[in-house]
Amino acid sequence: MSLTRNIPPEYLAFRQQDDFGFSAVDESSLTTTVNPDTLETEVIRESVNASAEVMQRMESKLDKLLGLYDENKFGLDLQKEKLVEQANGKLIELEQLMIPLLVNLMKNPEKEYIYWPNRTDKIQEQIDKILSLTRGE
Repeated sequence: MSLTRNIPPEYLAFRQQDDFGFSAVDESSLTTTVNPDTLETEVIRESVNASAEVMQRMESKLDKLLGLYDENKFGLDLQKEKLVEQANGKLIELEQLMIPLLVNLMKNPEKEYIYWPNRTDKIQEQIDKILSLTRGE
């Protein structure tokens, strides 16, 4: 009885993506020894030791990262300070553009009307300055 009787031929040829990482071996090629007390094989022991070493290295790296995080050495605090400083500077510039206009509008509160010829040009100039500051336009 053939093992390939119902298997389509395209699956019988070896394809790299079908390599699952195992191969057939004879019993004589196995050099594994079993400890009769623990029934642990040499292969298992070596695999566990290698895994323990990998885990120890990973734990060490994770400890270093957590230490850096605890010390705020990721550079985020410095970046945050720089952004806050820039934002505060822009807010002061915005104040300097807006407050004089508002102060001038408050002058002479006893008068009901404000005479402001050519205000469109002056207002547009302030708008342009504000947009330049806030949007970099």
